[in-house]
Amino acid sequence: MSDDSSTHRPSADELEPRLPRLLEIHELRAEARRRQRKWWVLLYVALATLVVDQASKQWAHTTLRSDHGGRLKVVKSLFSLTYVRNPGAAWGFLARRPASFRKPFFLAVSVIAIAFILYLYVRLTIGQRLLMYALALVMGGALGNFVDRLRFNFVIDFLDVYFGRLFKWPTFNIADVAISVGVVMLFYEMISSMIAEWRSRRRARAAATAAPEE
Repeated sequence: MSDDSSTHRPSADELEPRLPRLLEIHELRAEARRRQRKWWVLLYVALATLVVDQASKQWAHTTLRSDHGGRLKVVKSLFSLTYVRNPGAAWGFLARRPASFRKPFFLAVSVIAIAFILYLYVRLTIGQRLLMYALALVMGGALGNFVDRLRFNFVIDFLDVYFGRLFKWPTFNIADVAISVGVVMLFYEMISSMIAEWRSRRRARAAATAAPEE
């Protein structure tokens, strides 16, 4: 025997009082998805940077060092791949200090830097996409050099830029490139925000000056 009663569907009059609550729930879910994407950006970019950095260093540590004698010229008088073990920072900072001092010092600096990057990232809004990618790159680079110091108590560098005998930049690695690109992006965003704020204030002053006196 068939059931004459059908599934009750709420009418428009019944749905109307619920509509604000339904819209609120929908917006909360959309906000949660956007926040998830924010953290996926950090995970993917930082992890990709870390993997590329460590893979390139592993190649330099094995193939470049053994098969090419630690040096491979790519562009004459401009760019070479040169295997370097850097116990310090750029320009040999603290390189001559004993390992008992260097390792805890640089590890502590790395941990503080990573914690600070996370602190800044948490405070980002959903719309600050450029800053998301910038901080994610810096995070990946910081992790790459941090792993080196944990494993070897030195950082593997192999990218060598110079101009004949006139100029030579300190040998660096992929992690350093990621950090540098991220920092440039941060400065670009900061300067762009300052310019936008200055223009906004200028327009506001111009509008106030042009407004007719009452």
